[in-house]
Amino acid sequence: MFKDSINGLDRVLQADIPSGSVILVTGAAGTLKSGLVFNMMTSYLDRMGEHGLYATLEQTKESHMRNMECLGLKQSKNLHIFDYNDLRAEWRDQEPNMLKVTEDVIDYYMEKYENLTIFALDSLNALYALTSPLNLRRNMYYFFSMLREKRLTSFMIMETAHFGNSVFIDDPTGRPEHFLADGVIELGLLEAADDVKRYIQIKKMRSSRHGMEKHQLVVDKGGLSVLGSIY
Repeated sequence: MFKDSINGLDRVLQADIPSGSVILVTGAAGTLKSGLVFNMMTSYLDRMGEHGLYATLEQTKESHMRNMECLGLKQSKNLHIFDYNDLRAEWRDQEPNMLKVTEDVIDYYMEKYENLTIFALDSLNALYALTSPLNLRRNMYYFFSMLREKRLTSFMIMETAHFGNSVFIDDPTGRPEHFLADGVIELGLLEAADDVKRYIQIKKMRSSRHGMEKHQLVVDKGGLSVLGSIY
C-alpha cells in the first residue's frame, strides 16, 4: 500500500493509489520530489517483494544515491536505478527519440524481472529538453498510455518554478502532463517571516479518496514524514 509507505502519508492519501496509474509529482527545487518518490518506492517494494525501476536523466546513479542517503534512505534490493549517462555520451551528435529509448529501457527491465510493477522518471523536464516539441501532447499521450498498458504504477517527477508561496509551470500552455496524468502530487515551500516549511498536497487522484489540505513534509531519521495540516 503506497499510502502506508511514508509515515503519515495516510493523512492525505486516504485510499491507495490505483495500480497502473500515472502520477505527476511536481514542485520547485528543494521540495523533496525525488526523495518522496524514492521513499515511497523503497518502502513499498520492501514490503511487497515486487520490483521497481527508477530512471534518472539528470544525475548519475552514484550522485542520486548520495542524495538519498543524506535523507536517511536506503535502496531496496528490488529497486533498480538506471541513469542515462553512458547513453547520453553516445548521443552528442544525434537526436534520439527519448520516449522510445525510455520504453526500450523499461522493456529490458521488465523482461529481466517479471514482477516489475513500479516505474519512476526523474525528470520530465530533462526528457522534454531532449525531445522534439512537435506533437508533444500526442507523444506524451502515447507514452502515458504505454505505461498504463504495461500495468506500471508510474511516477513522473517534474520541477516547477517557485515564486513566494506559489508554484508555476514554466509554460503551462504547452505542457500536457497535468491533463494526462491520473494523479498530481504537489510539493512546495511556504515562507513566513522567520520560517520555511515544506508541504505536500494531492491536487488530483483518480479513483482514490484524498484530502486537499497542505500537510507539512519533514525529513526524519528514517526518511520522510507527513505531519498535520499546515492551516
